Amino acid sequence: MPDYPWWFGVDNEYTLKGAIATGRKDITLQTIDLIRKFSEQGDEDGRIIHEVSTNGVIFNAGNVNETPQFSSLIRWVYDWTGERDLLTQNYPIMRSGLNWLLDKKDSDGNLFPDGYGMMEIHGLNSEMIDVAVYTQRGLVDAAYVAGLLGEQQDQRRFERLARELKEKINKEFWVEEMGAYADFIGTPEEALVLLEDALVRADTLDKPWAVAELKEARERIRKYPKGVKRGFVLYHNWVVNTPMEMGIAPQEKGIRALDKGAKFTNPFGVFVTGIDRDERADEEDGSFSGSQVFSYVGAVMTLPTGVQAVAENNYGRPNQALDYLQRMTRSFSFALPGSIYEVSPDYGMMTQAWNLYSYAVPVITQFLGVRPKAAERHVELMPHLPDAWQPGVSIERLPMGDNELTVKYKWKDGRKIAQVEHSRKDWTTSFAFPAGKYNEILLNGTPQEIFTEGNKSYIKTDKTDFILEILL
Repeated sequence: MPDYPWWFGVDNEYTLKGAIATGRKDITLQTIDLIRKFSEQGDEDGRIIHEVSTNGVIFNAGNVNETPQFSSLIRWVYDWTGERDLLTQNYPIMRSGLNWLLDKKDSDGNLFPDGYGMMEIHGLNSEMIDVAVYTQRGLVDAAYVAGLLGEQQDQRRFERLARELKEKINKEFWVEEMGAYADFIGTPEEALVLLEDALVRADTLDKPWAVAELKEARERIRKYPKGVKRGFVLYHNWVVNTPMEMGIAPQEKGIRALDKGAKFTNPFGVFVTGIDRDERADEEDGSFSGSQVFSYVGAVMTLPTGVQAVAENNYGRPNQALDYLQRMTRSFSFALPGSIYEVSPDYGMMTQAWNLYSYAVPVITQFLGVRPKAAERHVELMPHLPDAWQPGVSIERLPMGDNELTVKYKWKDGRKIAQVEHSRKDWTTSFAFPAGKYNEILLNGTPQEIFTEGNKSYIKTDKTDFILEILL
């Protein structure tokens, strides 16, 4: 009965972040080993595979985004497990993969790799926003790992490239008149070819607003200097939210882009391709009339919705993030009991692994604010509870390294109260919160020394069973 019962690189690069954050160390490490071993069989050194069948045939050698996302996955899992073997086993392919990406896939040397990312739309294989953003984050995370392993030359190089790429993304992908990041960077000639395809799609799906917007864009693009690269917003694809998912967008741009992204939703979540939305979308809370037969055209999916939730949390908007999770949850058991389909509410694959990213990452690492450094036997707690959760919420016996963490939160009578318990007695905890938004911090009733860095204040304690109170 399973559909698509084989392995995907990028699907697991999302999924395993949620798996390790919910205590599934076993399947996380096994799947990382599988992805690495198949990738090492590929034709190009360091490239991370996209799709492998159960008989071991590599069907797709890998889209461009998958290689840097593997580096970020390794750093994320290391933070939760503290296992140095994970780094030594995987750093060689991380390094060779990033070198392949920057040496072989960046034809003009501008730090934006060329090729397909997450969007499976014919022709969207120039310089894509998600590829650029995940490359930037992959460089940051590879630099971190290189530093831990004593690879200082790699560390310095990756850090320098990450800084340069972050600046270039926010300058060259940002399209001011649209209040959004571009789908891609290319020449006007390339954009006009893609625009005609988008027009056919919008017209076929009867989206008059999109047809009008694309026709207006066509007239504007025809006036641009030929052969000069720039950013273009054509499809409003969900990947334009990745700068906020990875937290590299400046605050003002990030908020504007998130507000723009909120326009391309229906009651089940975020459209894969924004121009597929129409005015009836807000009314489709009991059914969804996407394609007459299965297709990604007109699709609303859990991954774009989860990415939007993560992004909202990064910019201090947990209420909006919770709204996206509630939209996804409308499709739970909609058709198959106990499951959420690939495409909301009830078509495509009957269950989808990366749903775990869309729930576990925003809930555990952002709402509850659990951010471990298992190798240092330390966890930072930085909760951002949505208003609806502030009466009380808890998580119990959450595995990290050799430890299990229990945290119970309650916001009451002008106090934020956290009850924390570790199973191990040799762990430390820091509790972080916005700078200046408190009167006093008490730990087991005793006032605490408060440290401040930038816009964040925190306390640190080696107590492993305590109650912390923030007096607002």
